[in-house]
Amino acid sequence: MVRVVVVGAGVNGVGSALALQRLHPECQITIIAKDFTPNTTGDGAAGLWEPYRKGTGDTPDSKILEWAGVTWQQFSEWYSKGEGKTRGLSLIHGTTLNSVLKPSPSWQHIPLGYASLTPDQCAQFGPRYKSGSRFTTFTAEPSKLLPSLLRDLKALGTRLEVRCLSSLKEAADEADLVINCSGLGARDLVPDPLVFPVRGQVIRSAEVVEEWVGLRPYRSKGVRLEADELQLGNRTIPVVHNYGHGGCGVTLSWGCSQEVARLASRLILRHHGHASKL
Repeated sequence: MVRVVVVGAGVNGVGSALALQRLHPECQITIIAKDFTPNTTGDGAAGLWEPYRKGTGDTPDSKILEWAGVTWQQFSEWYSKGEGKTRGLSLIHGTTLNSVLKPSPSWQHIPLGYASLTPDQCAQFGPRYKSGSRFTTFTAEPSKLLPSLLRDLKALGTRLEVRCLSSLKEAADEADLVINCSGLGARDLVPDPLVFPVRGQVIRSAEVVEEWVGLRPYRSKGVRLEADELQLGNRTIPVVHNYGHGGCGVTLSWGCSQEVARLASRLILRHHGHASKL
């Protein structure tokens, strides 16, 4: 039996574990994390589906479009099946405003009813706004989405372990494959000096009921989703990295998780010769 350790229990860690467990039900998958829902950083996120360049560093636009599109498809499937409430999904209509002229994004065809604002429409919000758009999109609240995904994982036999790791090698000691979805933790666990926190805060014109500031796991060179290796004595442990999503963790989550599962599956076949039963 191939032993897989997933490091991190945010939406990308849990999603990657679920995608791989479904593809390879014969694998023994364990998620190791310092915190699980409701105590993760992601639990406080609004979970708005909206890809944006500032949140993803140097990630190629083609990959953002691919991953975000897959995530939208999954959200749409859950919503159409009546699972919106249990998954934390809602449809909301909003307006995005820019103080500079910006072209329409490559993903404009994905959300519902995307329309660019005219100069006159922008001016209604104030003289500083030069461009903008309106569209209907999903919010996927991680405080509801994460518990629902963990229920799916537990039903498949995935193990959960609360533990603080000091390095990826510590996880590799008991694994044949490591999937690194450690978010900000990657700065120390890998270590990757390109990872650093970016403040994220939602401000509303209403009575303050709670103060909370998120730390978005930004990486200057963009999302790192690739294969790597760890050397432990005479053992070479394959690793799949999946971190550096910035403020687009939910938006890219399902697309990244599916790519992680495909990449991990190839590594399992290469190193262990086990084919998926599906």
